[in-house]
Amino acid sequence: MERISAEVVDPRTTSPLDLETIVESGEKCRRMIVVDESAARCGFAHDVAAAVQGELYGALLAPIGLVTPPHTPIPFSPVLEDAWIPSAAAIAKAVRATVSGEQRRSAARV
Repeated sequence: MERISAEVVDPRTTSPLDLETIVESGEKCRRMIVVDESAARCGFAHDVAAAVQGELYGALLAPIGLVTPPHTPIPFSPVLEDAWIPSAAAIAKAVRATVSGEQRRSAARV
């Protein structure tokens, strides 16, 4: 049985972004996964991860995990779109990898 607890921060706005709350959560948990449905590259998740890394350099126990869609166009088919959007299973996989230490910098995106 896994015994992993998590804190979820769901920002109400992206601009202004409540970075203080996000950083406080990172300080407390010492690990972080950023989930976003937008672009896999140059997206909001990368911006948040970069901002947090700048604030908490050396304090985190693992690289910041990113769970984003693949770097492909959004599919038109509802079935494919469901597979494209980050899922609960992908988030759980990223959490397990971050907690277990299996996450590598080169494989930060799940």
